[in-house]
Amino acid sequence: MMRPLGNHIHAAVLRAVAGQADVAQVGVGQDGHSIKNREKPIMIVEEIRSTDWASATFLGATHEFDLRFEGERADVDIALQKLAARLPECNIPIAGHIVAEIAVTFGIEHASNANMVAKSLTVNVLTIID
Repeated sequence: MMRPLGNHIHAAVLRAVAGQADVAQVGVGQDGHSIKNREKPIMIVEEIRSTDWASATFLGATHEFDLRFEGERADVDIALQKLAARLPECNIPIAGHIVAEIAVTFGIEHASNANMVAKSLTVNVLTIID
């Protein structure tokens, strides 16, 4: 069964991804326009999928996060290196759940010019009910 998007598990994982990669926060200013910290890459959530999961002894769900990081090439590369090194070992506190496994799979790169790049990746997370 597919789960609804936007739950507390998704929010916790996305906070962890952004924190481990040290990416910029994207928000909306008082005038209603999008504001970004241009000194860091930005993380864009393309799609989130969750599916119920069960083993002989545990219940939980698998979660797939399709993400895109955009910014200057060197900054994006550093952010993705940090993410790949830190996220699989990261303790993500989620009420009522335990993160059992995290994997990062890198996707394709789109270069808009010599310095700017967008790189896609998928973060796979297995959570079990505590």
